[in-house]
Amino acid sequence: MLIRNISKLRTEIIIPFGNTGYTSVLRKIYQNVSKNWHVLDFLELQHTGCGHPNGYTRRNKVSQDTILGTGEGPHFQSCDAMLGDEETKELGSRSFNLAILDGAFPECFLGLMHQYKIPFMYINTVGFYTGSISTAGNPGSYAITPNFYSRFTDTMSLYERGINTAMQIGQELMHMYVMRRTHLVLRKHFGAHIPHPYELSRNVSFILQNGHAVLSYPRAFNPNVAEVACIHCKPARKLPRNLEDFIGTSGVSGFIYVSMGSSVKAANMPEALRRMLVKTFARLPYHVLWKYEGSSEDIKELTANVKLSRWLPQQDILGHPMLRAFVTHGGLLSMFETVFHGVPVVTMPVFCDHDVNSAKAVVDGYAVKLDLRTLSANQLHKAIMKVIHDPRYRNAAQYRQKLLLDQRSTALDTAVYWTEYVLRHNGAYHLQSPSRNMTWWQYYLLDVLAVFLFLFYSMILLLKRMDFRSEKLQSLHLLRPDLHSNAKTKSKKL
Repeated sequence: MLIRNISKLRTEIIIPFGNTGYTSVLRKIYQNVSKNWHVLDFLELQHTGCGHPNGYTRRNKVSQDTILGTGEGPHFQSCDAMLGDEETKELGSRSFNLAILDGAFPECFLGLMHQYKIPFMYINTVGFYTGSISTAGNPGSYAITPNFYSRFTDTMSLYERGINTAMQIGQELMHMYVMRRTHLVLRKHFGAHIPHPYELSRNVSFILQNGHAVLSYPRAFNPNVAEVACIHCKPARKLPRNLEDFIGTSGVSGFIYVSMGSSVKAANMPEALRRMLVKTFARLPYHVLWKYEGSSEDIKELTANVKLSRWLPQQDILGHPMLRAFVTHGGLLSMFETVFHGVPVVTMPVFCDHDVNSAKAVVDGYAVKLDLRTLSANQLHKAIMKVIHDPRYRNAAQYRQKLLLDQRSTALDTAVYWTEYVLRHNGAYHLQSPSRNMTWWQYYLLDVLAVFLFLFYSMILLLKRMDFRSEKLQSLHLLRPDLHSNAKTKSKKL
C-alpha cells in the first residue's frame, strides 16, 4: 500500500497484494484509513499458489500480459517482469509517505521502497508465517513455533521439535537462495548499490500480524507489531430470499455449510472425491449449502437436500442461527470466521497452512480434522454428526468466540490507529528493535558463550600451570631437609 501526501489530510493509497481471500483483510484497512486520508487509487497484485507464487495478475497499474508472461516461473522471474514494466517505473515520478506490503513475499517491492525512500509496513495476512516477523527482530523459537507447512501445534515432542527445526532450516535455506536471485534482479533494475533484501526488510516500520492468542498462539512481539486477527469479520446479515427459503425447508434440523474457500476450487476436485461428498451429503438429515464453482450438471446423483452456488455470503451463513456445522479446508480466514461466529467445524486440509490452522482448532476443541488422502464417506459422515451432536464442540467454539470478542478495541481500530501512527511520525522508526540487526549467533549470545568458554579454558590452563609450579616448588622444599640431614651426618662422621 503506497500512500502519497496531497495535503495534510489527503493521501493516495495504492495496494500491491496477494491471495484473493486475503485481499479482504487489507481492503478493510484501505476503506477505513481512507476516511481520514483521501484515497485516489487502489493497486492490487494477485498471485496463485501458496508460498511459491506461480501466477500474477495486476489490476490498475501493470499490464496483466507482462506479469502473466513470466508468472509461471519462480518469484524472482515475476519480480523481474514487474520491475521492468513501464507503469511500475511510473511510480518513481510520484512521492509517497507510506507503503503497506504483504509480509510473506515483500522483497521485490522493497527495492522500490529503498529506491524512492518510502517508509513501509507489513501486514502478515498468513498468521502462522513468521519469516518477516523474525527478520524484524522478534523472537521465533522453533521449540514453540510450528512451521507454516507442518501439522504441529506449539506443544511438540522431542521428535516433533526435531522435524519442525529441520523444516524451518530447510525452508530458510530455500528462501536464502531465492533472495540471492531476487537481489540480482534488484541490482539489475536499481543498480549495484542496493542492499540485500534481508537488509532492506529489517527496516520495516510496523507489522500488522494477522493473528491473536485466541486464534493462533500466544507470542512475544516487539513494540512495532500489533495483532489484528479477524479484521475482516463482521456480524451476520439477513440472507437472500432464495437461501432463506432453502434453509426454511429444512425445518428445525437446520443446515450445514460446505466451502473450500477461494484458494481451493471445489469444481477441480477429483471425481472420486466429488462422488464421496455427494454420497455423504445424501445420508445427512440436514440441508447442505455447498459453495461449488462448477455446474450442477457435472454432479450426478445430487439429492434435493443439497444446494449449489458459485458464491455464497460466508459470514452471513456462519452467523445464521440454523447453521449446525461448517465443513471447510481449514484456511486461516475461514477458521477466524468460524470462531467469530461460534460454529463447530470439520476441516479437510489441502495445502499450505491448512494443516497447521486445523491442528490449532483441534487443540482448542471446536474442530475435527480429516485427512483427504485416506478420507471415506463414513469418516466424513461420522465427523459431521460428531461436531453437531457432541455439545463440547459448539461449547468450545462459543468459548473461543467469547475470548476473541473480549478486547479493548477492535482489530480494525487497532490496524487503522497504527497505520495512521506511522504516517503521523514519518515511519515511527523509534519502535524498531536493535535485535533486527543482530546475527543469530549474536542474538542467542553464542559469541558471548564462545568468549566465556575461551576464558574458562584459559583459566583452567592457568590454574593447572600454577598448580604444577606449586607442586614443583613443594617437591624441592621436601628435598632440602634430606640434603640438610645428609650434610649433618657427614660432618659428624668427620
